Amino acid sequence: MSSEKRLYQLEPEMRDCLKQGKLVEFETHGISMIPLLHDGGDRVLLKRAEKRLKVDDVALCRTDDDRFVLHRVVGFKGDGYLLRGDNCRSCEFCRDQSDVVGVAVAFIRRGKKIDVDSAGYKFYCRHRTALLRLWQAFWRVADKFASLRSAK
Repeated sequence: MSSEKRLYQLEPEMRDCLKQGKLVEFETHGISMIPLLHDGGDRVLLKRAEKRLKVDDVALCRTDDDRFVLHRVVGFKGDGYLLRGDNCRSCEFCRDQSDVVGVAVAFIRRGKKIDVDSAGYKFYCRHRTALLRLWQAFWRVADKFASLRSAK
């Protein structure tokens, strides 16, 4: 079963837990939030979004095309949010606050917890575009190196 189908099934339970003030933890899937989060293994802790999201918040939202994404808020459009993964070029749209399942309070990366209030995470948010370019350049070079090695 795909992670998308599991989210549809778990959404009511997740919302219920968040409404009770509990945190919800789940494993991330996909490459849209690289370099912050990687496919499988990395985890996110969500809390209920009690107020309007702000730019740089990472939230689990239902998009206007009825998919779930864990992406960063990059802007606003009416009552909704423009969302984009750190490894993406295009935006997605979340219609309004009712489509926000929860907002990230921490990430668990390689077993280490990273709070969204930490200095390191705030540095990442301020410099994520440059960091992403470095990450992508690294992988371009690594891919070329790997193709040269396999050609021999």
